Amino acid sequence: MKKAAPDRSPRNKSRQSAEPAAPQGTEASRRPFLSTWANRGKETVKMAGPAIGRMAKSQQKILAWIKKKRNERLTLMFIPHNELKIRNYHVSNLTLIIITSVLGLVLLVSAFLVIRHNSTIQEVDKLRVSHKDAEVQFAKVRQEIIDLSKSYEDIRQNLSSLQALSKGAGDKPTGKSAEDNFAAQLAELQQKTSQNKDPEKIPLEIFLMNRMLHDMEISRGSLGQVGEYLKKRERVLKNTPTIWPSQGYIINPFGLVRMAHRLNVAYNPGVDIAVPHGAVVQATAPGIVVSINKEANLTYTVRIRHNYGYETVYKGIEMVTVSQEEKVNKGEQIGHVGHADDNFESILHYEVHIGVEAVNPIPYLPLAGA
Repeated sequence: MKKAAPDRSPRNKSRQSAEPAAPQGTEASRRPFLSTWANRGKETVKMAGPAIGRMAKSQQKILAWIKKKRNERLTLMFIPHNELKIRNYHVSNLTLIIITSVLGLVLLVSAFLVIRHNSTIQEVDKLRVSHKDAEVQFAKVRQEIIDLSKSYEDIRQNLSSLQALSKGAGDKPTGKSAEDNFAAQLAELQQKTSQNKDPEKIPLEIFLMNRMLHDMEISRGSLGQVGEYLKKRERVLKNTPTIWPSQGYIINPFGLVRMAHRLNVAYNPGVDIAVPHGAVVQATAPGIVVSINKEANLTYTVRIRHNYGYETVYKGIEMVTVSQEEKVNKGEQIGHVGHADDNFESILHYEVHIGVEAVNPIPYLPLAGA
């Protein structure tokens, strides 16, 4: 095969010599980038041209309309009744349009303000009515606070009395003077409040509320002391023989008495209670059965030891339902009453001891008799 001969015509030589080789990294490499931005700028100018033209035309129209209205004039003639000179006033249409627009705007703003003013007046009327209702409610609240303060004063006095009793101090000597002082301060503040008509100033209510809060803080400790005393008192009462051992009536009291079935006078260390035959005998306080002894008259004597040094004795029991060293609760059955050999009645002999000394059981028995 034959190789194609290179084109050595003078046209190709002139073209190659006319286009010199562009060095790398020079202006030749930047020409495409610059030409791109130039083309974009031309396109933007072409697109914005019509819009700019329309804006210019509209501005020209507006200016032409303003010039036209400014050149157009109205003539106002004032003709007097007498033969005086007629006065002519020339006003341009532009000025008349501006004055009319300003007057229309003023009228619009005035109408808006009048409407707002009427609505404000209505709101003020509503607030006045609400204020009157609030004054009535506030007067009721004030009276309730005064009544509450008086009730709390009574509670405080009773609490002070309870605290004094819990400490064994008796009646409080300064309670009356404190109550009088509070009443005097309350009357003085009520007079000042009636003279002061400003509803925002409420010294009476503030005084009463602050006083009650202060007294409540103080009374918190007193209530704690009274509560501790009542808890201790409850424990003491729970372990104190405070119920009847059996339902009946006392025929022989405590101390020197003449026995019903004897002619001589003897010392009775307890009380004799006449009960029906077979009546239930119950423990008058919780404790432990320390002894059960059979007497010569064929009845049993039960002795129960309690807390706080108490001890109770039950004589005349025919049938015992507990055993020695057994724990019994308050009101628990311990036996039944029977007949003694020397007595035709069913009698329960009941004693209360504190330590080794027998005391009168009657103060420990409730008045109901059961």
